[in-house]
Amino acid sequence: MRSMIRNAVLSRMKNRTAQSGRPTDWLKALLTLILALGLSSASSLLAQEPGFDNPSVLIPVDLSGSYYRYNVVIPDFMPIKTGGRLNDSVQLLSRRLGTNLDMTGFFQLLDPRASLESDPRAGIDAATPLNYAPWAQIGANFVIKGAYEVSGSSVTMEMRLFDVALGQQRLAKRYTGNVKEARRIINRFTNEVILSITGEPGVFGSKIIFVTGDGSNKGIMLTELGSDEAESLAGSKGGPSTQPAIGPGNKTAWTHRNGKRWELVSGGRVVHSGDTVFTPAFMANGTLTAALSGRVSTNIAIFEGRSSRPITSGGGIDISPSFSPDGRMAYVSNAGGGAAVYVTTPGGGLGRRISPSGTSTDPSWSPKGDKIVFVYRERDICIVNPDGSGLLQLTGGQGRNMHPSFSPDGRMIVFSSDRAGGNRLYVMSANGDRQQPLMPEFRGSQTLPSWSPDMPE
Repeated sequence: MRSMIRNAVLSRMKNRTAQSGRPTDWLKALLTLILALGLSSASSLLAQEPGFDNPSVLIPVDLSGSYYRYNVVIPDFMPIKTGGRLNDSVQLLSRRLGTNLDMTGFFQLLDPRASLESDPRAGIDAATPLNYAPWAQIGANFVIKGAYEVSGSSVTMEMRLFDVALGQQRLAKRYTGNVKEARRIINRFTNEVILSITGEPGVFGSKIIFVTGDGSNKGIMLTELGSDEAESLAGSKGGPSTQPAIGPGNKTAWTHRNGKRWELVSGGRVVHSGDTVFTPAFMANGTLTAALSGRVSTNIAIFEGRSSRPITSGGGIDISPSFSPDGRMAYVSNAGGGAAVYVTTPGGGLGRRISPSGTSTDPSWSPKGDKIVFVYRERDICIVNPDGSGLLQLTGGQGRNMHPSFSPDGRMIVFSSDRAGGNRLYVMSANGDRQQPLMPEFRGSQTLPSWSPDMPE
């Protein structure tokens, strides 16, 4: 029986081919890029209690193009105590947990109402063990049961992960925190579930910085994966704030138009003012870089205090740096006559083109150094190996998809898209699957995301 259920796990492969597009000359491409970059002048409150865990074997997930998608069932959470008071807002967190797991692309949610389970409290505590048979009958690989207790402003949540094929509990966690922080509890448990099943923790709670607003009213916001809210880091006083970057230690940087001068802001202070500066990025060691535009060329430079020194000096236009863990740099250059993605060694110098013919922009290096994503023909996101092999198109036929950025584990990508009308942030698996809005409830334009390389606390 167990073997039959295990062999029923779904494996799906998505093969995508690159689409052809209309050639665009460099000047038009650069103008489009500048407008896209926003250069136009127009805790712990959560305390996890120890000794409440049951580790089990790992089930690896392969992201090379085909991977397992596990069927998981999450019934509504219930009060810890039999006959306890229901709390509608806490009960809804079971759906948030399902949304989180679905977002990763590793899981397929099943409707718990399809099960013939006779006792909904089974698996809530050790006194009533879970009956695996009803869940096996609907094809479930995993069942998650949750319970809660609210006392004033405090909430205690107990959640258990059951492996249907093995007929055993894989994971059990108890958390206590402020009821306002219950969503963060769900994010932490999501990460534990992903760790138990894939061998690597999830990234829910990791930071994503982005731009909101339009024209001269652009500002910088910060959110977390698994949240529908964001906090403001910079407004548009004096001019727009745009092109944010976030690096190791959740360091942040962005550009700000202050009257007629462009400023590079990092750590809450201006580190450069004067020459046009754009596309800041952090190296793996936390060093800040950005593109500086002079009279005859635009070069990528390292910023140390208020001084800078160039990394590139090709005499053309070099922008949009992104760095691998070992210091290699991907960037956009017109060295070959049109905007293309190049890769250079840690020491800088002339890079090697890795993108196909046609305009390519917005490179982002994976945190493991094995992949680079970029935007092709100002519309679709592609992924490629650092040597230019293995090109795969991830989006197609769904509006303009721009500015991709890898999650800290390299298994997800955030990007902006106008596929539904206005610009919003979306996330997808690193193989292009499960494309969906990052913050469905957030109002306002969302562009230029950058995902922190730091794993959540």
